[in-house]
Amino acid sequence: MISRLNPERPVRPERPVRIEWQTVLLGVLIYGLFGLVTWYYHSLPGWFVFAVGGFAVAWHGSLRHEAVHLHPTSSANINDLFVLPSLDLYLPFRLYLQSHTQHHINENLTYPEIDPESYYLFHHNWDTLPRWRQRGYWTFHTLAGRLFLYPFWMIPCFLKDEVQRFVCGDLSNLEAWIWHFFGVVLTLSWVSGVCGIPFWEYLLLFVYPGTSFTLLRSFAEHRSHPDFEGRTAVLEAESLFGILYLYNNYHTLHHNAPDMAWYKLPALFREKREDLLKQNHGYLIRGYRELFRKYLFNPKEIPFLV
Repeated sequence: MISRLNPERPVRPERPVRIEWQTVLLGVLIYGLFGLVTWYYHSLPGWFVFAVGGFAVAWHGSLRHEAVHLHPTSSANINDLFVLPSLDLYLPFRLYLQSHTQHHINENLTYPEIDPESYYLFHHNWDTLPRWRQRGYWTFHTLAGRLFLYPFWMIPCFLKDEVQRFVCGDLSNLEAWIWHFFGVVLTLSWVSGVCGIPFWEYLLLFVYPGTSFTLLRSFAEHRSHPDFEGRTAVLEAESLFGILYLYNNYHTLHHNAPDMAWYKLPALFREKREDLLKQNHGYLIRGYRELFRKYLFNPKEIPFLV
């Protein structure tokens, strides 16, 4: 059995600063890909921009995930600056850091109102919903609903909640939004100011598919299970999707060793595969093709805890 590491973000030493050049080079590649697609935007077919632009935005989201877990350096400030450009425009990195750190308290996984990344409701809350809301939740628990419809629900709801927080006088997230403002300015200065991409086209051809690619990763990461060790999946994919998600698809392994660098995960997974599957009660998905075949139009599970 793999021992778990402390999910809380450890205090970083100021000196010496540890640097992982593999992740630095990865960041250069991601920003380079994004730069090329946006620079040549007006001469590229729309379907190509939708696919590759969305891939680049989601890949940058995976890089942000690495920054949460102390990569590519041991300096929080350097890591924050490394992922400062906000390619998805809507999610402040420091808010993501807070919520994802909370998500890594394993005993709280999937619990509504406790795990910020839960897609479930408590049964008593489910019973109070009108039928149209219940149908919406069932739809969002299919892969088609999660990828194609959920971004139009998730992003406005998130922004509405943040606006309400400010209106009610809660300024606890203000610093995160100030930093996010600089990231959005950096992104849009390049996208619209330099490359001449209209804002709504950037939303449609970059932000929307990038969000959908990210939701594909999270769709099967967790399930409802009485034992918290059985709530986290292993999804076997080492090709294009593996590098897109920086092998976070080996999600049981990631929750066991959350601060392990992405490029070390495939070898460790091959070594510990059987132990991981024993630990997570056999929650295995054999690739994204199987995921689409099983759940494209069928709910993965009920959307409330019993």
